[in-house]
Amino acid sequence: MSTTIEQLFSQFTRAAQAAQEQQDKWLIIDPVYEHLETLQAAELDQVLPHILALIEAYPELDYGGPGPFGSLIEEHPMAAYTPALLASLERQPSVQVIGWLDRTMGVDEDFQRGDPSPVGPDEFSAVLEKIITSPLASDGCKEFAQVCLNDLK
Repeated sequence: MSTTIEQLFSQFTRAAQAAQEQQDKWLIIDPVYEHLETLQAAELDQVLPHILALIEAYPELDYGGPGPFGSLIEEHPMAAYTPALLASLERQPSVQVIGWLDRTMGVDEDFQRGDPSPVGPDEFSAVLEKIITSPLASDGCKEFAQVCLNDLK
């Protein structure tokens, strides 16, 4: 299975590069949807590091909201993915991962779940404050981080 996952993410990396060059988010979103069943069949701990590495390599891309990766991640208990999302933001801020983590904070009425997240508003706020001044974050990412921070207050 891991060879297949690695092959898929090699393909997704090429698609992300093309999406960035051509400024066409569908060049990455469509191939992921085409292989979503294969990704869903894998263990999250096999797939999530690949998803986050791809987003960290191409943080400016729009992967959908929540998009195929977000939908896949959200099929799992929040405890299985929120710490990894927080760690990803520490390494490379992105609007995509901020959005996914923001959905788990209970502010989004369309995303209410009963399972607890080990990442709470205080931890998320602390990372958002770092992102606002981070040289690794784009202006759009900093602006979105501020919006999310304001929503948490």
